[in-house]
Amino acid sequence: MTGPILDLLRERRKEIGQESMVSALRDRRPLLLRGALIGAVLLGAALGSTALVFLRYQFVKLQTAQLTRFETESTQMQAEMAASRAKLDQLTATTRKLTEGLTTLRTSSALLADLQLRTPEGLQLQSAEVDGDNLILKGKALDPLAFARINALQLELARSPLLQAKGVTVVKLERVPSTAVAGQAGAVGPAAVSFELSGPFATLAPARQLVVMQQLGSEGMVRRLQLLQAEGLIP
Repeated sequence: MTGPILDLLRERRKEIGQESMVSALRDRRPLLLRGALIGAVLLGAALGSTALVFLRYQFVKLQTAQLTRFETESTQMQAEMAASRAKLDQLTATTRKLTEGLTTLRTSSALLADLQLRTPEGLQLQSAEVDGDNLILKGKALDPLAFARINALQLELARSPLLQAKGVTVVKLERVPSTAVAGQAGAVGPAAVSFELSGPFATLAPARQLVVMQQLGSEGMVRRLQLLQAEGLIP
């Protein structure tokens, strides 16, 4: 129940033919209720939207935190994988160097055996040195036919499986003066020619190298190659 409504302009309203305040308010009450209802609906929609936005924000925040954690873990795993790969590469390189050192032809008895087999008579090898990938031989060839002996050695070295055939070259030739023979008055030794030859080492596949070592009778190198093959370090 509502109390009486004070209308100071009631008489004036009657004079000009307008409805009373009570009637006007009674007619507009449904409009007020409708407006209040619409306002409540709009307010509820706004609050609901705000709640949805807040929930969405919390969800996105959670997803972002998870993605950040995953990214951090991924970066850490990549760093660990890179470190492991570097260690593996280092180990592989070390193993390769060790294998090459164990199977090198440059310090093997097979090289000396091959040189002995290919050195002609009347020719003396005075030194065999390794300079990088090259073998350098120095010696002396006796007359007569000193130059022919040196040429024969060059051809024999070109046939060696341990050297590259086209790479064997003569570096230096020099005539050596005749010298007196000790203990024999007036006697002199045969004239000679000193020489220097150079040839690059050949690169042999493990299977071919094993065959060559067997042919040259290098039993130690043969056993070494067979052991490395059994361990899977060479094909």
